[in-house]
Amino acid sequence: MTPTTLSELLEVAPTDPDADALSDGTTRLTWAQYRDRVARTAAVLIDLGVAPGDRIGVHLPKSIDSFVTVHAVLRAGAAMVPLDAMAPPAATTTVIDEAGIDTLVSAAPASILEAFGQAGVRSVVRLGAEEGPVDGLVVRSRADVDAAAPAQPVPVAPDDLAYVMFTSGSTGRPKGIAHTHASGLAYARHAVAAYDLSAADRMANIAPLHFDQSTFELYAAPLAGASVLVVPDPVLRFPASLAKLIEAERTTVWYSVPYLADQLAKRGALDDKDLSALRWILYGGEAFAPSALAAVMEAIPSAAVSNVYGPAEVNQCTIHNLTEPPVGDDAIPIGGAWAGSRLLVVDDDGADVVPGDAGQLLVATETMMRGYWGRPDLDERAFEERDGTRWYRTGDLVQARPDGALVFLGRADNQVKVRGHRIELEAVELVLAAQPGVDACAAIVVRPESGDDHLVAVVSPPAAADDVLAGAAAALPRYAVPQRAVGLDRLARTGTGKVDRAGVARQLAELG
Repeated sequence: MTPTTLSELLEVAPTDPDADALSDGTTRLTWAQYRDRVARTAAVLIDLGVAPGDRIGVHLPKSIDSFVTVHAVLRAGAAMVPLDAMAPPAATTTVIDEAGIDTLVSAAPASILEAFGQAGVRSVVRLGAEEGPVDGLVVRSRADVDAAAPAQPVPVAPDDLAYVMFTSGSTGRPKGIAHTHASGLAYARHAVAAYDLSAADRMANIAPLHFDQSTFELYAAPLAGASVLVVPDPVLRFPASLAKLIEAERTTVWYSVPYLADQLAKRGALDDKDLSALRWILYGGEAFAPSALAAVMEAIPSAAVSNVYGPAEVNQCTIHNLTEPPVGDDAIPIGGAWAGSRLLVVDDDGADVVPGDAGQLLVATETMMRGYWGRPDLDERAFEERDGTRWYRTGDLVQARPDGALVFLGRADNQVKVRGHRIELEAVELVLAAQPGVDACAAIVVRPESGDDHLVAVVSPPAAADDVLAGAAAALPRYAVPQRAVGLDRLARTGTGKVDRAGVARQLAELG
């Protein structure tokens, strides 16, 4: 049986039911156990009243539970909305309200769940250590999941909503990227073909659910019958421990932001590790310094490398593979269109650019989102029709090399990526400006040669820098919180009186 929806993936995974499907290095689930737990969790969701089209929040740290829950939501016919379990409750309640979530699965304590209840959540499946009732919510426990009779998949159509991933917006309002079963399954199908995935593979899940890289292991793995190692977040903090786990699990495929691969090579103590099972290292989300990438490839010579490009709105749309370490300082290209995608590079007027000139990248692909959740205003700006084909305007500037491969030049607007996370600088600045004592501010991305890219909050007057980060941490997702704050007497401004972000970046650089 060939799956036509994401909810069918576990039903048709081509592998031995007694083979490993999921592991976190300690706990393991076979494919039979995986399917059973998904079916029981789906039964509890259905009993709570979840119906096709509902948006269900998955508020869990990266874990076996998180993978089970995603597929349980799909089995129940609903759409999955991943929520950052480490984000401040205020940031999460904004997404809950925007998505219209009234049921979620969470491991959070009662105090946080009660706050979610005030934002519209009415029921929760609790998979954490804490048990008991939560004021104002209908609660189901892990024991209820274990006791439930497995549910059959609720029928859905390929064009039905499957998942919505939220990212920060330039106005402070989050944007929901709405994908269908068809677009998610098309991505999984092309990924399996592009990287020759099979039941012999063991894929490392590095990204959390709310980061679009996680869809690679969530959907491509069961389509290929590959098992997944869900790398615990504490392990990611220690490259040597990460290398030890990758070695022990005989991981074959790795996909992460460049920073984590760079840290593995630099601090993973690889001299006494056998990582020869690794055959693919995929990276995306931001550029990889050629010298750093070369060091990774030299440290792990068994692995070919793939530069993965594609905004979350289209999943992946280009591919550039390397089998030898790069030489020189030229930027690593994002390559050309992969299967199922078409690309255009256009100028500000929408005309095709002359080869070699910079322009904005447009993408037409079957892996493209349906649109932004509840935001026809954003859809109008994001899409255009050309000769009966729907194209997505990425907002990314690219340039074609003589061999036709595209090189990423940057954003046409002020959206940036730091360690793979998309961040709207204006959204960060809105929070900074709201902090007590701040007269002016700018969020600046610092990209040192070490590869440890980070955000810096620059504020005026200097005294405001003392407390601004605490306020930002209470209102922003953790990946959008500046790493440090710098105070200046005045911030550079444009001729129209606006804060000049480029000028502020130069001020910051002069400070050293």
